[in-house]
Amino acid sequence: MRKNLALVVVGFIFFLFPLVIRSDYYLHLLIIALMWVVIGSSWNLLAGYTGLVSFGHAIFFGTGAYTAGLFVTKLGISAWWGMMCGGIVSMAIGVIVGSICLRLRGPYFALATLAGGEIFRLLAINWEGLTEGMVGILIMQTFKSKARARHLTITLP
Repeated sequence: MRKNLALVVVGFIFFLFPLVIRSDYYLHLLIIALMWVVIGSSWNLLAGYTGLVSFGHAIFFGTGAYTAGLFVTKLGISAWWGMMCGGIVSMAIGVIVGSICLRLRGPYFALATLAGGEIFRLLAINWEGLTEGMVGILIMQTFKSKARARHLTITLP
């Protein structure tokens, strides 16, 4: 009971943090910290519960990021939709990679995920028509601040 109460209190503090703190720097730190919590939790889920060591988590992180970036630059769709679709595309890639790699155990699984990461890295570098190669995707800043909007502005065409 005491542990659950502590989790509720911490969750409430995280919920209130963006409403109270207006500094973009501290919001950035919170976002980065939570991002690494999610990545660490996914690694713990796989390695901790199944004993499978994966070196391929960058596949899904990068796929989601590239999807969001491509939505903005190539399709001209809002970055918010790109972020939501990035998770869906990463999940689809995860099903494909998982159907291949989860048949393996031990060091073979680790090597297969490492090879998958290299394959996706080489795809991102060499598919210049889509990913702009080594230059990467240049995304003009569409978010002025990570804080919620302080006022609503409506622009008419």
